[in-house]
Amino acid sequence: MTHEELKQLALHAAKGTVPANFVAQGESAADYDVNAAFVDGLKELASTYTQFMKNRYDIYEILVETIDKVMPKNTIAALSPFAEVQVVGLGQKAIFKQKTGKMRAKKFLTLAGINGVYETFRLDSTTFELGGQNVAIGGTIDLARLMDGAESLADIMDVINTSLQDAVYVKVTQALRAAFDVNNVPPANRKSTDGFEADKMVALMNVVRSYGNPIIFAPGEFVAAMGADAIVPISSYGSGASANAIQGVYSPDDIEAIHRTGYINIFRGAPIVQIPSSFVDENNEKTWVDPQLAYVLPGGNEKVVKVVLEGPTIIRDYENRDGSMEIYAEKKIGTAILTYYNWGIYKNYGIDQTYYNPYENI
Repeated sequence: MTHEELKQLALHAAKGTVPANFVAQGESAADYDVNAAFVDGLKELASTYTQFMKNRYDIYEILVETIDKVMPKNTIAALSPFAEVQVVGLGQKAIFKQKTGKMRAKKFLTLAGINGVYETFRLDSTTFELGGQNVAIGGTIDLARLMDGAESLADIMDVINTSLQDAVYVKVTQALRAAFDVNNVPPANRKSTDGFEADKMVALMNVVRSYGNPIIFAPGEFVAAMGADAIVPISSYGSGASANAIQGVYSPDDIEAIHRTGYINIFRGAPIVQIPSSFVDENNEKTWVDPQLAYVLPGGNEKVVKVVLEGPTIIRDYENRDGSMEIYAEKKIGTAILTYYNWGIYKNYGIDQTYYNPYENI
């Protein structure tokens, strides 16, 4: 198999599509396993240790080209309801425009400053520049297990590709959280309870609805704690010993969604975008994203979240003394949050889970 053919397979495997020119005559596209074909193609370049060391940079080139074609499109598709995403060349900065109007004097911008710590300041210009900062994703492979087929380079590639996209979500939530670490945030824009209360979320949505259709942006733990939304709340009638309770009536769609996925996907007309997250440590004690926080963002006109993907992905590797190989993918990603008066934040103290704060020791 040629390198160009392997590049085609890698791209189709990442997209979940089937290349028509690879399907044999008389065979249907549904019967063609593009992932297996890609794995077999990689084996041709890495069937032995010597082959892998000789061809590894060709393999990394295939990985980089696949990531840089797929990741930006996936990121834009996932974030487009509430974020503006720009892709620029290495060393360039994205230029974002802000709409002017009666609220312009109140606008603030939150973005990463020195040491990567997010800072909030008043935005007086109609445009601002946003550059990326390095985000590194690593994976370790055992070359001996790779040679005998117990490990697959395709799996490592898939993990790196997915992790880079998840890194965008992490940086967005870090910027959102930092934007609220200022003293003069309107009280109407933040709610906190010891357990989820639907009326508090509705109050936030009503504030945000003045600026655009509200979208709830939250990690899985928060969404799971929301549960099914009661269309008719629990109530009681009568008094004393004869008092009776009427149980809440729930949306069949919510119940079906929880049955299938464990989560609701819409709340009072607002779509819920679930933030991907995972554990930082092997003890499963800290998550990348704070599970207690949900964000209500306005969709439509001017998007609050700004994201830049700068330059190509860079692959580096390092061989350990035990023969394992560490592979790192680096991508420049930048995020900024525009203003804080037009979006809200909800904190549910009832969720018992800690998260990793990369700035707690700075």
